Amino acid sequence: MHITNSFVRNTEIQGTEETREIKMDYLMILIPKLLRFLILIAIGFVVSKLGVIKKEGLPTLSGLLINVAMPLLIISIMNQQATSVMDLLEFRRMVGWQLFGYFLLALTGVLVSKLLRLDHRSGNVHRGSMVGGNYAFIVLPLIMTLFTPEDGQQYIPVCSAVDTLTAWTLALSFFSQGVDNGGRSKLAIIGKKFINPIMVAIVGMLILNSLSVRLPEPFLAVSDELGNASLCLGLIYVGAVICYMEKGNLTTIKNSSILTISKLIVVPFVVYLVTSRFMPETESIILMLIAGSPTFTVSCVLAEQYHLDLEYAATNVFLTTTGCLLSIPLLFVLITLV
Repeated sequence: MHITNSFVRNTEIQGTEETREIKMDYLMILIPKLLRFLILIAIGFVVSKLGVIKKEGLPTLSGLLINVAMPLLIISIMNQQATSVMDLLEFRRMVGWQLFGYFLLALTGVLVSKLLRLDHRSGNVHRGSMVGGNYAFIVLPLIMTLFTPEDGQQYIPVCSAVDTLTAWTLALSFFSQGVDNGGRSKLAIIGKKFINPIMVAIVGMLILNSLSVRLPEPFLAVSDELGNASLCLGLIYVGAVICYMEKGNLTTIKNSSILTISKLIVVPFVVYLVTSRFMPETESIILMLIAGSPTFTVSCVLAEQYHLDLEYAATNVFLTTTGCLLSIPLLFVLITLV
């Protein structure tokens, strides 16, 4: 019995050491990639300062990315993975835990906004900014860097769908809470935002793959090339957005710093601690990255649309976007210790 117990303990120790080595391998892959992210964001910032990308041109660049490049990237990935409706059913555990992460973000946002005693204009922004994450421009490139098409990347389409659904339902409801919608129902607003090119690409490819219908090769080749280019263009766009943001006052920066710490470190670390008990390592890390993504840049548009605290929204985007370059490596260091 003593020998058996000793063998079990040694096996557990060996397994723990191997897991830590895997996490450190991820960190070593991650750091150079984040440096490239930083360079691309810096390029976007510099060329905007030089006037190459003008402020009035940001909606055009964003429209190109969201309406053309990102949907083509989703088509490319789903074509390679042959993702079908049956695959979605297989990924239901992943979907459930991803929704759990959004629930924690929403709960934390509500509690912290009450503790900070934020007024209506800032409170709406705080809660919406906690839930809405920059999945497309930050998390998606990280998943593609860290994981292979067979071990990690297969979750990109389903996670994209869940992220889009959450952003334009839960996050939007926080931004529009108690706000006059001009006679339009929330359902109509959500429906208009939910039916977008990314969701159309996901649903369309699910149907085509389920029916074993293959798109023409020339179209797939263009999807591969332009989709991959969108990863770099997205980060350049983030740098341009940062360049044109207004600087917040001390109170705004203090509150935004609290949001940044809770959104980028506390909640994603808790998500990893919980999910790692029930899910494989790869899935837990992906869920951690999704929960720890910076605030989506469209939060500034929503704040302006609903006459909320635009300065607070811009500060949240700036601090979380720049802060994720430090928080993501920190998260990987933290998970190696548990």
